[in-house]
Amino acid sequence: MSAMQQRGGFSMVEVVIAVGIFAVSVVSILGLLPALARPAGESADLLAAQRLTGPLEIELRRLAAPDLDALAAAVPVMSAPLQNGFALMAARDGLRLHPTSNGFPATGPTLAQDDQYFFIEAWQFAQPPLRYDSQSGLLALHVRVSWPYYNPGAPAPTPFAERNQVTFTVSLIR
Repeated sequence: MSAMQQRGGFSMVEVVIAVGIFAVSVVSILGLLPALARPAGESADLLAAQRLTGPLEIELRRLAAPDLDALAAAVPVMSAPLQNGFALMAARDGLRLHPTSNGFPATGPTLAQDDQYFFIEAWQFAQPPLRYDSQSGLLALHVRVSWPYYNPGAPAPTPFAERNQVTFTVSLIR
């Protein structure tokens, strides 16, 4: 018999080496999954925050419908640093926006603490040409969206320094 006919399979050493290489590969891939999932979650939250422009504009138009001047009076003028803006909260899906204690009633049920994912603040511009003028009927607002405002199960809001944020401008015309 030749040497080729005597060999019928893999040796035990070859099998052990192959299983070891496979195990190291699987453990390495599983170790990378959390690191890969975090940026994906952050990207999803950023996109949800950027999509809040539409619902925010709708909510502001609803609040301004009876009187744009009253809404303008309720929104503070920008100052440095930005603090105590006209506040709204939104659920993580970004579909429900609710004013907080601004003198305007909340529409529908209030957000549960676990739903308060985005904190939205708005300020009027202090200088022309974007400063509010009741004669022109243009209310331009600087808006900051920060998240996560509340993490599910957290007893208190996330400190501002630990939140992500995005800013944009929204304008309302009488």
